[in-house]
Amino acid sequence: DVTALKFRRPLNFEYKSGQWVRIASLALGDSEYHPFTLTSAPHEDFLSLHIRAVGPWTTNLRRVYDANNIQEGERFPPLYVDGPFGEGHQDWYKYPVAVLVGGGIGVTPFASILKDIVQRSRSHVKFPCQKVYFLWVTRTQKQFEWLTDIIREVENNDQKNLVSVHIFITQFQQKFDLRTTMLYICERHFQKIAGKSLFTGLEAKTHFGRPNFSDFLKSLKYEHPSVKQVGVFSCGPPPMTLQVEKAKT
Repeated sequence: DVTALKFRRPLNFEYKSGQWVRIASLALGDSEYHPFTLTSAPHEDFLSLHIRAVGPWTTNLRRVYDANNIQEGERFPPLYVDGPFGEGHQDWYKYPVAVLVGGGIGVTPFASILKDIVQRSRSHVKFPCQKVYFLWVTRTQKQFEWLTDIIREVENNDQKNLVSVHIFITQFQQKFDLRTTMLYICERHFQKIAGKSLFTGLEAKTHFGRPNFSDFLKSLKYEHPSVKQVGVFSCGPPPMTLQVEKAKT
């Protein structure tokens, strides 16, 4: 399960989209820090983390900060924040075309970046990036329903059509499987009629099976013939990131 932890942004706390912090809770011991990627964007006045409860500490963290467990008049235990710390993902805007590939809990850096992209596109400040492709690889979108909400927010506010989202649901077989073929036909028909995905409710295209990163990157040469350099950033399970790295060569 993924829990959203949202709290007030400390004064003078500056960061870039895609960065991460370490947090500790007084209720769980103020000397035990754990790293998590920020899913809020730099222009927002709060910080948010989406944390997957997979062990004792994260499970207890979810319990401690569950609003249902707080009595009237009580306050949440203090939360300590250390950081931010850098990753390479925040360099996306330096390329004329950027490709962001997220899988599993590795999509969290891109939640912040997607919101940052929309904010930048709405501002009058010019930056080199002309197009961003976000490839979300997930077994089922229900695993990360919160990201669906962020993508919907992007679609509603992306006035310059800067972001193109492709969702790959891997629980289904490739398109030559009969069941997947029927799903594919229904999905494409619904998207043509309603302008949205039958499965996600988003304008983003839904694909069934795992993406072919090599073919996708090659297609960008025809889509953007004048672009000489494409920035490719990935975060997720090691097998997926390895496939992305091989496709780049």
